[in-house]
Amino acid sequence: MNKHFKRFTSFFVVVFLLLGFLSVQSVFAATDSSKMITLTVGQCQTFTDSDWAALGNSSVTDFVIIPALASSYGSTETGYKTQLAPIVINAINKLVTYRSTAKIWIGTPGIASSNYGIASTSLNPFYNYITYIQAQIGTTKWSNNIRGVYMNEEAVYGTVDYSNIMANACIALMNNLSYRVHTNLVKKFLWIPYYGYGSDPATIIKNIGYVADKYTIFDYVIIQPHYYFDSTVQSNLNGVYYSVNAQKVCYRDGVAVIASKGSSTIIGVEMESSWRLEYPYTYPDYKSRYDEYVSKFSEFKGTYPFAFYWDGTITTALDGWINPFYN
Repeated sequence: MNKHFKRFTSFFVVVFLLLGFLSVQSVFAATDSSKMITLTVGQCQTFTDSDWAALGNSSVTDFVIIPALASSYGSTETGYKTQLAPIVINAINKLVTYRSTAKIWIGTPGIASSNYGIASTSLNPFYNYITYIQAQIGTTKWSNNIRGVYMNEEAVYGTVDYSNIMANACIALMNNLSYRVHTNLVKKFLWIPYYGYGSDPATIIKNIGYVADKYTIFDYVIIQPHYYFDSTVQSNLNGVYYSVNAQKVCYRDGVAVIASKGSSTIIGVEMESSWRLEYPYTYPDYKSRYDEYVSKFSEFKGTYPFAFYWDGTITTALDGWINPFYN
């Protein structure tokens, strides 16, 4: 009996250790040290070669190219290919010229509260626009430099049935495009929504939670705290902190939207900034709020992904706060 008991015990010790190893490996697999920057197509159109060189020499690893609203290109596949794609292709070529290892995210035409009605008819136009860019830049850049697709929609618009979230046209578009990005293109899928504010912040947060945590629609969900732009939502910093720390979207009090996460989505944070951070800091309130971001989120560097929103002059932004933070 003692011999059998010892064997029985040894077996479970081995199983326990193995499960512990797998658990550690799973946690490790869920980390990501991406250092992203958002680049709107409007900004890209203003960059000089010196600006592209500064981006190439920066501490940034990932470059997220963000188009304007779909209506800026006629909300048609033809418009996306003829008006938008050339700008995106030029940005890709410039980035690769100055950083051969650049990881680039191709943004979809923008969907917002003013045009979300197009979500139900945008799957093929969006996907065909992406594959058009794929064909134009060639196999080498597509394979080596395109990391994935950015879903250019900062919130879920329209009513959400939480027992059937795919009934919402925006979420259905995200889900269907996700399948094509992952299966056909073999690339990653990224979303950067804003955290709750306005008249119904809890619903905004809840919608992010259902998209991020119920199913693996996105590989990365990087949350905008919005506090930099609005001093009344300081509590968003806590909500975003809880979300990244738990790797589940949480409300401001730390309670998870979905208690048992069903996705493998990695959650990160967007650092928000603007030209108001330029020395000599004549907007101390903005500088103070930005410093709160640094204090709150710095511990996640090297473990979870970050993105930087900025405006103004790119070289000033890189030298003034983006490179120092990422370094």
